Amino acid sequence: MKILFLTPRFPYPVVGGDRLKPYKVLSHLGKNHKTTLVTFYQGQKLPDEYREEIEKLGIELFVIYLDPIKAGLRTIPLTLFSNQPLEIAYYNQPEFGYTVEKLTKERKFDLSFAFFMRTAEYLKNLPIKKILMAEDCRVLYQKRSYEESKNLKQKLIRYWEYKKLSSYEPRIVDYFDAVTFVTNNDIDSMKQENPNGKYRLLTNGTDTDYFVPPENPDIRSGILFSGKLDIWANILMIERIVKEILPIIKEKIPDVKLRIVGSNPPKRIESLECEFISIHKNVPSMLPYLQGSELFLHPHSGGSGIQNKLLEAMSCACPVVTTTTGIQGIPVKNMESVLIGNTNNELASHSINLLKDKEFARRIGKNARKIIIDNLSWKRVYQMLDELIEEVTLEKT
Repeated sequence: MKILFLTPRFPYPVVGGDRLKPYKVLSHLGKNHKTTLVTFYQGQKLPDEYREEIEKLGIELFVIYLDPIKAGLRTIPLTLFSNQPLEIAYYNQPEFGYTVEKLTKERKFDLSFAFFMRTAEYLKNLPIKKILMAEDCRVLYQKRSYEESKNLKQKLIRYWEYKKLSSYEPRIVDYFDAVTFVTNNDIDSMKQENPNGKYRLLTNGTDTDYFVPPENPDIRSGILFSGKLDIWANILMIERIVKEILPIIKEKIPDVKLRIVGSNPPKRIESLECEFISIHKNVPSMLPYLQGSELFLHPHSGGSGIQNKLLEAMSCACPVVTTTTGIQGIPVKNMESVLIGNTNNELASHSINLLKDKEFARRIGKNARKIIIDNLSWKRVYQMLDELIEEVTLEKT
């Protein structure tokens, strides 16, 4: 088939879920269909190697350059005088719309995808079969975010987005033949906003052949946290670990060490580095850190969707300690394949138990990897995607 795929961020390098999912989906579509990608790139010139990485997947590529400053300035009047939330208005760029309309007339696509709600505006009125890969319920995400935020500026911005999204999100889904989410929690939340949407589960996956346990489990030591270190939610989790959870752990295990690994750490995170906290920024691969750590500590609060970094940790049989919201979308059992707690004392206690009992930790890690292989490999995601494509394209208009 001829397929059109839209994404708000260029899906390479493959860093973060907003690049990983479209990259993997495009790699699958490119093998089986004539696929055209229209995507934004925030920069003045797309590096040749980035273009080559996408084109070698069998993808026809159209890149629209996005100036963050100009986009930010356009966002203010758009969100003030329309129903568009900030995250939608930022990506409201005429050139992207012209390109999509022109290609649709020329190519006569059989099917189209909007990855993230941020590109939904460009497809909603076009006479073509449409799938919105929404991923998570944004109303739920922003509601939890503003409720949890202690920073006044962040709280006000997220409350504004929550109110805007409460009007926008339930309406945009009606334009699509199917809307996919990564967890049933997100689907249930959307059904409360709009019970008439055609919602489908399309979970995330991980590369179980790459993210594997270490050959020698005895190399594991210390605690790991990873993620994009300039994201507000991750900053809050790191500070919670350092200031509230780690001191409890150190009372029982004084020599425990914490590794913080990820991209673009701000100064407030880099300043945390000391004799027992190390910062590893912009690393080429997470694999050695996931294989070399005794546990992955993830004190998640708020948010929605699925946590890709936990899929990778579990695939490496690195025991995960997280919260109820942190593990949503992953079919686990507490104390069998993951350790779930919500208070600082609970999270610290679970971490201490794993650090002290090596056999218990190995059992948790082994069970976790099996769950990922059985339920959350990319092979399983591709199967779900193919079934969805067949359902949508065979459905009569």
